[in-house]
Amino acid sequence: MKLRSIKILTDENISPKVVSALRSLGLDVLDVKEEQWYGKEDEELLDIAYRDQRFVLTHDSDFGTLAVNEGKSYHGILYLRPRNLKSTNIIRVCENVFRKDLDVPPGTIVVIEETRIRIRHPLDQG
Repeated sequence: MKLRSIKILTDENISPKVVSALRSLGLDVLDVKEEQWYGKEDEELLDIAYRDQRFVLTHDSDFGTLAVNEGKSYHGILYLRPRNLKSTNIIRVCENVFRKDLDVPPGTIVVIEETRIRIRHPLDQG
């Protein structure tokens, strides 16, 4: 599947401005804050996203740890790691990433930095 066609679950550390910008790009975004899922454990959010076939968008490396090191089921993870965490910068970085025609099959982890994207495909997991 193409990155532009994925469904997303945004972690509570993702700004509402970023959520709005993603939706303006035509993405299907379910937001933890809008669902009032404050304080839910990362493992539970990963499970919700897995059941709904959503990629988790987060600034939190714990999702990758749960998936890779602990073997928890996940549909996909988009791990944002830019140096500048201002929402305007995150929006710019996300717009650049989602404009690319990247293949992201289920089980993909995408690490997104300012100018670099690293993709860990399911076959890379061991």
